[in-house]
Amino acid sequence: MTSKFNFWMMSLIGSGLLFCSLPNRQVRAEDAIKESPSGGRLTYVYGDREPLKQGCQRAWGLATLIDFDGKRILFDTGGDRKILKNNMQLLGIDPKSLDVVVISHEHWEMLDGTPYLLQNNPQLPIYSTNTVVDELGNTGLFQQQKWAENLKTIGKSLKLTPNIILMKLKSPPRHGGPFGIMEINIILKTKQGLVILQGCGHPEIVTIMEKSRKLAGEKRVYLISGGTRMLDPGTRVKLPGNAGYFNIPQPHPYSNEDVAEIADKLLAAGVQHIVPTHCSGERAEKILAKKFGDKYINEKLGMTINLPPPLASP
Repeated sequence: MTSKFNFWMMSLIGSGLLFCSLPNRQVRAEDAIKESPSGGRLTYVYGDREPLKQGCQRAWGLATLIDFDGKRILFDTGGDRKILKNNMQLLGIDPKSLDVVVISHEHWEMLDGTPYLLQNNPQLPIYSTNTVVDELGNTGLFQQQKWAENLKTIGKSLKLTPNIILMKLKSPPRHGGPFGIMEINIILKTKQGLVILQGCGHPEIVTIMEKSRKLAGEKRVYLISGGTRMLDPGTRVKLPGNAGYFNIPQPHPYSNEDVAEIADKLLAAGVQHIVPTHCSGERAEKILAKKFGDKYINEKLGMTINLPPPLASP
């Protein structure tokens, strides 16, 4: 899949979530994340989940707004610029308010919303892999120098602030596939541990967690959010517009036992909260929800999660 294929109702009690729903039940406010307003927050802007605000449009893909450590970052831009525009406007997010865009990898559903952002904020820096930067740079949109000069690649890692790290990993041979994809993850260093954000999670969630802890020099993991790439064979998604449907390749699927083992490893490592999103799979999510219990947060389109304060002062 390439880029060529072409809520607010969740309010906060003080500094915590009003509720987070799990499959077949609700989590009380006192069981949800409660953190200081002086911390940051995540807002789920684009995705295929049930919307919390009327008018937000569901679509295959991901875009997560990160407000943390003095930066406003959009992580991935979704697969359709019109849907991204619609959802951002409904959620009151102005493209001009963004400091940085980070695109996790080259699949269309993570980057095709980018033109909307640049049409409204032409000087917006975009960080990604060489593959994404080359692909965007070859489009007509980026042939204008004022935009192309803001496309930036990273090496193994890049520290945006003392508490925000971009980390690049390559997906190894593993269940799920595909292999060999370079993917950017975002690591936030908070006073309660790391917040790790994934795109599709191609490098595998346990590996991403372990590499994040080593790079950040912090073993505690407060929250992992993003795709886990544990889809079932035959998963079929609608392409933007009238382009039809796409069957997502999944040649080496995870068994129930595989998913349970991954959940056990995350729990043994002390992961406090998990928020599976796009590219996770309903069957895998049910197993993760059962394993994590009240530590599992069922992501909704437009949902906001408060985060602990940054670990170190700027």
